[in-house]
Amino acid sequence: MAAGGASLIGAAVFSVLIMSSLGDPMPLCSDCETLCRTNCTAEAEANCANYCNNTQATAGHCEGCMGAYFGQHCNPECLKNCSNGCKRKVLPTPLCSDCDTVCSTKCDEELQTTCSEYCDFSRSGLADCQRQLFKRCNAEGTCCSSDGTCTCDCETEARKQCVGVSDNSNNCEVCKRSQFDQDCHPTCNTDCNSNCKKKKGCRGHA
Repeated sequence: MAAGGASLIGAAVFSVLIMSSLGDPMPLCSDCETLCRTNCTAEAEANCANYCNNTQATAGHCEGCMGAYFGQHCNPECLKNCSNGCKRKVLPTPLCSDCDTVCSTKCDEELQTTCSEYCDFSRSGLADCQRQLFKRCNAEGTCCSSDGTCTCDCETEARKQCVGVSDNSNNCEVCKRSQFDQDCHPTCNTDCNSNCKKKKGCRGHA
């Protein structure tokens, strides 16, 4: 419980650091994914230093610790905090004829963050399967004996054994498409057409 609480607190702190690092109280929403990935990777490295800097530790513990810390705690919480406190990029008033294109681009960017639960590979069943099998392979010495002789590669073996496990790509597309069609794009298009610029000399929309 304490570790989980510390992780969540750490993620919240990183969200604050993200905002202040930009010299602005609020980052752009389009920057949340990159900022959280960068900061949570650094936090995971610091949190898992005992495994990653210890040459005597069992191989795979470093990757397992970092993957779990990043995917299960820091990154999801950081994305949530950032998306709740970010600001949308203010674009110049578009021509009415550009509304569809402008809204498509805007919604694609926003939904990548909104649907991150499904679109973040590190949180998928496939990623979890590969992490678990990689860890087990190293712990049991499946590929390498104690004298350092290796007959296979644990990362490759984990990928082979996890073939068929969902990588969430279908759920990612379903999430983005449903919100794009039902909410984001129609709403954006309505707002855009209500505030867009008409070409000079035209009576109707451009």
